[in-house]
Amino acid sequence: MAADESVSWVVIDEDLGLHVEACAYLVGPRAAGRAFNTEKTYAGRIALYLWYCLGHGMDWSSPSLAQLMAMMLWLVDEPMLARSRRPGAAAGYRSEATANAIMGTVGSSCRGAACRGGCRQRWLTR
Repeated sequence: MAADESVSWVVIDEDLGLHVEACAYLVGPRAAGRAFNTEKTYAGRIALYLWYCLGHGMDWSSPSLAQLMAMMLWLVDEPMLARSRRPGAAAGYRSEATANAIMGTVGSSCRGAACRGGCRQRWLTR
Protein backbone atom coordinates (compact mmCIF):
# COMPACT_ATOMS: atom_id res chain seq x y z
CA MET A 1 0.00 0.00 0.00
CA ALA A 2 1.05 3.53 -0.67
CA ALA A 3 1.57 5.99 2.19
CA ASP A 4 -1.97 7.34 1.71
CA GLU A 5 -3.35 3.77 2.07
CA SER A 6 -4.35 3.53 -1.59
CA VAL A 7 -3.60 0.35 -3.50
CA SER A 8 -0.90 0.38 -6.17
CA TRP A 9 -0.24 -2.27 -8.79
CA VAL A 10 3.24 -3.68 -9.31
CA VAL A 11 4.85 -6.21 -11.64
CA ILE A 12 7.22 -8.81 -10.25
CA ASP A 13 10.06 -10.54 -12.05
CA GLU A 14 10.88 -14.24 -12.26
CA ASP A 15 12.72 -14.00 -8.91
CA LEU A 16 9.61 -12.52 -7.24
CA GLY A 17 11.26 -9.13 -6.93
CA LEU A 18 9.77 -5.89 -8.20
CA HIS A 19 10.37 -5.37 -11.91
CA VAL A 20 11.78 -1.87 -11.55
CA GLU A 21 11.07 -0.56 -15.05
CA ALA A 22 7.52 -1.94 -15.16
CA CYS A 23 6.71 -0.53 -11.73
CA ALA A 24 8.17 2.84 -12.71
CA TYR A 25 5.93 2.88 -15.80
CA LEU A 26 2.85 2.21 -13.67
CA VAL A 27 3.53 5.37 -11.66
CA GLY A 28 2.55 7.40 -14.76
CA PRO A 29 -1.13 6.46 -14.94
CA ARG A 30 -1.37 6.76 -11.16
CA ALA A 31 0.21 10.22 -11.15
CA ALA A 32 -2.06 11.30 -14.01
CA GLY A 33 -5.09 10.40 -11.92
CA ARG A 34 -6.16 7.55 -14.18
CA ALA A 35 -8.70 5.06 -12.90
CA PHE A 36 -7.61 2.22 -10.65
CA ASN A 37 -8.63 -0.29 -13.33
CA THR A 38 -6.42 1.42 -15.92
CA GLU A 39 -3.35 0.81 -13.77
CA LYS A 40 -4.51 -2.76 -13.14
CA THR A 41 -4.99 -3.38 -16.87
CA TYR A 42 -1.58 -1.92 -17.74
CA ALA A 43 0.10 -4.03 -15.05
CA GLY A 44 -1.46 -7.19 -16.48
CA ARG A 45 -0.45 -6.31 -20.03
CA ILE A 46 3.13 -5.60 -19.08
CA ALA A 47 3.33 -8.78 -16.99
CA LEU A 48 2.00 -10.76 -19.96
CA TYR A 49 4.68 -9.25 -22.20
CA LEU A 50 7.45 -10.04 -19.72
CA TRP A 51 6.14 -13.60 -19.33
CA TYR A 52 6.08 -14.01 -23.11
CA CYS A 53 9.65 -12.69 -23.38
CA LEU A 54 10.85 -15.07 -20.69
CA GLY A 55 9.17 -18.05 -22.35
CA HIS A 56 10.46 -17.20 -25.82
CA GLY A 57 14.03 -16.26 -24.93
CA MET A 58 13.53 -12.58 -25.77
CA ASP A 59 15.29 -9.67 -24.15
CA TRP A 60 12.29 -7.60 -23.06
CA SER A 61 14.25 -4.37 -23.33
CA SER A 62 15.26 -4.72 -26.98
CA PRO A 63 12.81 -6.80 -28.99
CA SER A 64 13.11 -6.88 -32.76
CA LEU A 65 10.20 -5.99 -34.99
CA ALA A 66 9.93 -9.67 -35.96
CA GLN A 67 9.69 -10.66 -32.29
CA LEU A 68 6.98 -8.10 -31.64
CA MET A 69 5.06 -9.29 -34.69
CA ALA A 70 5.37 -12.89 -33.47
CA MET A 71 3.95 -11.86 -30.11
CA MET A 72 1.08 -10.06 -31.81
CA LEU A 73 0.20 -13.22 -33.72
CA TRP A 74 0.56 -15.30 -30.56
CA LEU A 75 -1.84 -13.00 -28.71
CA VAL A 76 -4.56 -13.64 -31.29
CA ASP A 77 -3.84 -17.28 -32.20
CA GLU A 78 -3.04 -18.80 -28.80
CA PRO A 79 -6.09 -19.76 -26.74
CA MET A 80 -6.30 -18.22 -23.30
CA LEU A 81 -6.95 -20.31 -20.23
CA ALA A 82 -10.61 -20.96 -19.64
CA ARG A 83 -12.09 -18.49 -17.16
CA SER A 84 -14.28 -21.18 -15.64
CA ARG A 85 -13.14 -24.13 -13.56
CA ARG A 86 -16.00 -26.25 -14.83
CA PRO A 87 -14.90 -29.35 -16.73
CA GLY A 88 -15.10 -28.80 -20.47
CA ALA A 89 -15.12 -25.00 -20.21
CA ALA A 90 -14.08 -23.49 -23.51
CA ALA A 91 -10.90 -21.49 -23.84
CA GLY A 92 -11.29 -18.02 -25.30
CA TYR A 93 -9.28 -16.11 -27.88
CA ARG A 94 -8.21 -12.49 -27.84
CA SER A 95 -9.54 -10.20 -30.53
CA GLU A 96 -7.18 -8.24 -32.78
CA ALA A 97 -8.34 -5.09 -31.00
CA THR A 98 -7.33 -6.54 -27.63
CA ALA A 99 -3.96 -7.64 -29.04
CA ASN A 100 -3.43 -4.12 -30.42
CA ALA A 101 -4.24 -2.61 -27.04
CA ILE A 102 -1.78 -4.94 -25.30
CA MET A 103 0.96 -4.13 -27.79
CA GLY A 104 0.23 -0.40 -27.45
CA THR A 105 0.81 -0.63 -23.71
CA VAL A 106 3.96 -2.68 -24.29
CA GLY A 107 5.34 -0.12 -26.73
CA SER A 108 4.52 2.75 -24.43
CA SER A 109 6.14 1.07 -21.44
CA CYS A 110 9.31 0.29 -23.36
CA ARG A 111 9.54 3.85 -24.67
CA GLY A 112 9.16 5.00 -21.08
CA ALA A 113 11.91 2.63 -19.98
CA ALA A 114 14.12 3.98 -22.77
CA CYS A 115 13.76 7.45 -21.32
CA ARG A 116 14.98 6.05 -18.00
CA GLY A 117 17.77 3.99 -19.59
CA GLY A 118 16.06 0.58 -19.40
CA CYS A 119 15.57 0.04 -23.13
CA ARG A 120 18.00 0.69 -25.89
CA GLN A 121 18.07 4.08 -27.59
CA ARG A 122 16.43 2.75 -30.77
CA TRP A 123 13.00 2.88 -29.10
CA LEU A 124 13.27 6.65 -29.03
CA THR A 125 13.68 6.88 -32.79
CA ARG A 126 10.56 4.90 -33.73
